[in-house]
Amino acid sequence: PVLGRYPLRRLRLPIGATVLPWIVPDAGSVRRQGTWADAVVRGAEPPYWLRPWPAAIALARHLVRARSLAGVRVLDLGCGLGVPGGVAARLGAEVCFADREPDALAFAVANANSHAVATTTITSCRLDWARQLVPSAFDVVVLADVSYHPSHHAPLLRQLDAVLADGGCVLHADPRRAAASRFLDQLTPRLLGCSQSNRIGLAGAPAVDVRVTLFAREPA
Repeated sequence: PVLGRYPLRRLRLPIGATVLPWIVPDAGSVRRQGTWADAVVRGAEPPYWLRPWPAAIALARHLVRARSLAGVRVLDLGCGLGVPGGVAARLGAEVCFADREPDALAFAVANANSHAVATTTITSCRLDWARQLVPSAFDVVVLADVSYHPSHHAPLLRQLDAVLADGGCVLHADPRRAAASRFLDQLTPRLLGCSQSNRIGLAGAPAVDVRVTLFAREPA
């Protein structure tokens, strides 16, 4: 029912050796309707969740290299359309999507269910992660371009302190934003980290250089 309220598009996302169909809102139509504008005037963020961002594609491509994530607990925090979490579900992970936008969660869960293996557990948690903690522990926490504002940094650090399991790791991706670099600098004293670059091109947009950084509690 939630998906039916939107004009829809079916994207074809190249993830590893596979092209995955992904149902998304027609962002252009939603923007033209302008139903979100009043909330933005009152201080809300624009509906960034309407589209898959290059950082989410980069993380999905990173995850798919694992070939199997069976039994791994994955949190897609600030998930939006949930592309990394959906790919993790396809690899057998136990995935939790967390976002404050209920419609974003509906799209993330619907797409993940369409790709998940039969044994996968998919849950969602509606919360404002800047003010509330996800009530569980996870082996992998996925952060796809969510550190773009300095006000996000302290809440993200609190969230990671609370939910990252012993031996767990964090996958962070961003298009080399200055604010995200400052967040990574704050993570470095807490966890071990390493980075790599990815060129991500989406239909109708120029390719973007995305930095993917892996942080872990233990060297292994």
